[in-house]
Amino acid sequence: MHILFYYPSNKSSVSLETLMEQFGRHGHTVYLLCLEEAGVLQEKVKQFGVHTSEHISHAESFGYYLDHLKFLVKFIKTHKIDLVYSHTQPVNFISVFAKRLCAARFYLCRHHSDHVVNDGNKNAIRFDKIINQLGNDFIVPSRKVYEQMVEKEKVGNKRIRTINYAYQFDHYDRPDLLHVQKIRGAFDARLLLATVSRFIPCKRYDILINAVADLLNEGLDIKLIILGDGPLEMALRAQVEDLQIADRIVFIGYTTKALDYMAASDMVLHISDSEASNSVVKEAGILEKIVAVCEDVGDFDDYVEDGKNGFVLDKHNPMAGLKSAIRSVYADNEKFNELGVNLKKSVFKHFSVENVIKQYTEIF
Repeated sequence: MHILFYYPSNKSSVSLETLMEQFGRHGHTVYLLCLEEAGVLQEKVKQFGVHTSEHISHAESFGYYLDHLKFLVKFIKTHKIDLVYSHTQPVNFISVFAKRLCAARFYLCRHHSDHVVNDGNKNAIRFDKIINQLGNDFIVPSRKVYEQMVEKEKVGNKRIRTINYAYQFDHYDRPDLLHVQKIRGAFDARLLLATVSRFIPCKRYDILINAVADLLNEGLDIKLIILGDGPLEMALRAQVEDLQIADRIVFIGYTTKALDYMAASDMVLHISDSEASNSVVKEAGILEKIVAVCEDVGDFDDYVEDGKNGFVLDKHNPMAGLKSAIRSVYADNEKFNELGVNLKKSVFKHFSVENVIKQYTEIF
């Protein structure tokens, strides 16, 4: 079988890399088509025998999508593609039209739950409606995405499969111990916190920053490393400056060394109120880190249990629980190390490729 992964980005994605490797091992011919110039993702999957291609369009608006649509249809016919895994909204929009022009079967993989609606992004809402109406087969990574599509967006449940992300955890680079030591030395504090995500409303950085400010006012010797970028960056930097805590909350920006920063930290915080299946918390689990997440978000309820392998916060009012969790770890860090050990076991149980791949092979 000839299988195409259609994906907009050239950045590394261990879950996608894992599937491409596994499909190749099962005897399938695997292709990757991206909308950006070749990057880290292409370099990694070529090692597994994946055929990589890119198509970059400089057209605007309608012409942009028409250009990509024509290229995709031609690519599928030229390479005799049988099955297309289309990932994320931009390429899913192109795919729902392409499937009408070629014989390949398309699986549309959705990677967001309700933040598009919550943020009031009219264009994204419009795209979801078109994709939902025209798409035949969907794959979602968590119950929350399934419920959003079925209950809120009225997509027929027989069109949707829920399959966990699959990871070959050996694909992750091991933290650079020298770099980890340098990070720890540069951000010296009794308790070092880290968070990794895009600067968009659903990640609720404003709450996180205010919580850290409150704890600093209580006299706690803590620092927070923020990894990521996004449209809210200037507003968040201004918030930190207004609170006069720029020496305690540090913006690193986007980095490919996020694992090093998480390894250097004592605790990884993620208080987002909307996720599909967040990778950062799983990565923190690999590192056996203490995490704090919100209940009823993405698939956290499936593998994070409060007090056993992490701290689970009230989704609607996370501030009190977040500060309480940080205070507890601050008072006795070693007491909670077992949470990280248990989290790693849970992450491997739910997301190791050996435990997930069967659900994909059933599709074939």
